[in-house]
Amino acid sequence: MSDTSANPIFVALLFILRCLVPLAILFGVSYLLRKLGLVAVETPESPEEGGEASAQQEIIEENPKLSASDPNQTSTVETPKES
Repeated sequence: MSDTSANPIFVALLFILRCLVPLAILFGVSYLLRKLGLVAVETPESPEEGGEASAQQEIIEENPKLSASDPNQTSTVETPKES
């Protein structure tokens, strides 16, 4: 245990193995779960199918005070103050 003359290459190899082996196990389990169909693979939405432009349009439709000419305008919700 008190051997201070450890080979640096051996120490570096152990460090790399300590990091890579758990990653390989995790990625292997993830791959097997996807292949078996136990985990659904999500595909990102393209802007044509809905994305952020659609969300902005929904906000504009819900709040007619927002104009469609300025899509970067954000709405603020004003609540009445109670005294």
